[in-house]
Amino acid sequence: MASNSASQILAITKTAPYSKPRASGFLQSRKPYLNLCCLSQKFSNDNALFCLPNSKSFLLAKELEERNSNNHSPTLREICQDHVPGNVLRRLEEVGYLVPTDVQREALPVLFSGNDCILHAQTGSGKTLTYLLLIYSQINPKKSAVQALIVVPTRELGMQITKVARMLAAARHMDPELEQKSYTVMALLDGGMLRRHKSWLKAEPPAIVVATIGSLSQLLEKQIFKLDSLRVLVVDEVDFLFKSSKQVSSLRKLLTSYSSCNNRQTVFASASILQHRRFIHDCIQQKWTKGDVVHVHVNRIMPMPACLYHRFVICGRKAKHQVLLSLLQSDLPESGIIFVGEQVCMA
Repeated sequence: MASNSASQILAITKTAPYSKPRASGFLQSRKPYLNLCCLSQKFSNDNALFCLPNSKSFLLAKELEERNSNNHSPTLREICQDHVPGNVLRRLEEVGYLVPTDVQREALPVLFSGNDCILHAQTGSGKTLTYLLLIYSQINPKKSAVQALIVVPTRELGMQITKVARMLAAARHMDPELEQKSYTVMALLDGGMLRRHKSWLKAEPPAIVVATIGSLSQLLEKQIFKLDSLRVLVVDEVDFLFKSSKQVSSLRKLLTSYSSCNNRQTVFASASILQHRRFIHDCIQQKWTKGDVVHVHVNRIMPMPACLYHRFVICGRKAKHQVLLSLLQSDLPESGIIFVGEQVCMA
């Protein structure tokens, strides 16, 4: 048998039952289950953990093993070109997204294969762009219905995600028939103008909705719009939402009552998921996800730079941008902070 075969890469281990933790009231008691864990460093570039409760694990393992055995590191376009529309890929390249991050390299093939997924990676690792690329691969701009929903715990996070989603939505279509139809993104955030959004939702529902759970629950309970055409459901910072006693009941209802996991692709994203094996078990048992949910765990902690250089430049308001441009074009260290007047820029 070959030394790098899938049967040697994966090991089947029986996980003993956990005692119910005091801090995680949303988790239910569980039975032993089979956990397929990656044991080979060759299987992924980082410490990525894939958990699947069925035989699809071996097919996925073999595909990823063959992909990672090649010396060529795929670009973001190469990973997405058979799934994401060309106009979105061109927009990615325009703003500088060329090389995938570790979580994008590991998770995008899993998501494009149709699996539900738990994205477990540190802040700033590229999780937002990962699930947005999945969304743009699934939605149809010709269809007037809510096809993708991103649930966030705070207004500030929702505004950040909406900005990135609209940046990708600004891509121009090459097809004249689709040029008149663009990807519409709506933000339903706490403290926003929900009255204006109500009329918009009824007249022409957007393709993508970014919402806090409080505002979303109000509109769903009043039947302002429905999730019958939902293709992708993303819950960002899922650990924070489940820890909030005010939001957990509404989140449970969203996951099970307003839409079915069998009719959508579900993505949970977080930088910290305590007892992730138990969380995977509950996702399946509570029918928050389908049974083929995949846990992608990329946990690379980048060390702080050995030295930080600080430079101070005092100049007039008109000359500020010229000084900043000349500094950025000079031979600066990899990490440092430049102070130019009242502007602070990371270099």
